[in-house]
Amino acid sequence: MADPHGRTVSPVRYERGAFRHTAWPPADTADNALMVPRGGDVFLGLDLSFDAIRRQANYFIRQRRAGIKFWFVVYDLLPIQSPEYFSSKVAVRFRWWLAATAKIADGYICISPHVADEVGRLLADRFGLDGEIAVKVVPMGIDLMPPTLSHSDRQDPSFGIGDFVLAVGTVEPRKGYDLLLDAFERLWDEGSPLTFLIVGSAGWKTEALQRRIRRDKEFGNRLRWLTSVDDEGLALLYDRARALVAASHGEGFGLPILEAVARSCPVLARDIPAFRVHSALGLRFFSRTADGNEVAEAISLIPKKREAFSPGEFPTWRDTADAMQRILSRD
Repeated sequence: MADPHGRTVSPVRYERGAFRHTAWPPADTADNALMVPRGGDVFLGLDLSFDAIRRQANYFIRQRRAGIKFWFVVYDLLPIQSPEYFSSKVAVRFRWWLAATAKIADGYICISPHVADEVGRLLADRFGLDGEIAVKVVPMGIDLMPPTLSHSDRQDPSFGIGDFVLAVGTVEPRKGYDLLLDAFERLWDEGSPLTFLIVGSAGWKTEALQRRIRRDKEFGNRLRWLTSVDDEGLALLYDRARALVAASHGEGFGLPILEAVARSCPVLARDIPAFRVHSALGLRFFSRTADGNEVAEAISLIPKKREAFSPGEFPTWRDTADAMQRILSRD
């Protein structure tokens, strides 16, 4: 495919020991031809591709000498910073991926300024690369649903729930769901009618957390868990929730916060760097080290009626793609 600037963009995937051309959007048939880069081409690694990059590292080094540029997107460094939230295999493979890319990368594209700062420090401290590799930032885009939606009652994911607080994100230890359950169990013991609605698929290392959710005495009543919601349904939830609560211990960006604010949904968030950068959007914060009682208190102080707030315009995914194009074009 050609981009608006006349460059050819060719999606590739790693399969059967090599990068191969593929169809995008996905189709029943794909090219499958081997990727054969030429001088002046740019390889952009959008995903981690843990094993693929490591196995192809020597090939990439030869291609780099032939004039191919290599850039990789970094979403966060959490498998290194907080390995306890991931499987040991993921943490090890992430370190391998980072070491392999540090040998071949012309640059890294990061999804937030604080991740870019962390990448720069890590490259200097771990690999002695102080400025040799470019580290750039692109804005994360959101594509908003229209303000008026046409779901019927039975299609509405909030149907029959009443007054609720929303949490959006994969159910995994890093997201802080245990803390939120502690907080809501205290609120329910005190007689609060608030419902806690979780939206997110089950992630890794969550067997105990899933059991806790499903065995809670309020599960199916004041505790709800939707493992899948479409974009329109999620927009409705942001529209109707009293607030979004984000308790994650670490994020590269935290997209649900912008999605919520864009639909005038108040946000209560843990005070971590990824969320603090959005403080101008009217977020309320609880301490990074808060316990369930503190979070329960913060939730109880969320106004029932939304305050008027105009967040302004947000970048779209088109803006994200254009920013990447500009970075790669300058390179």
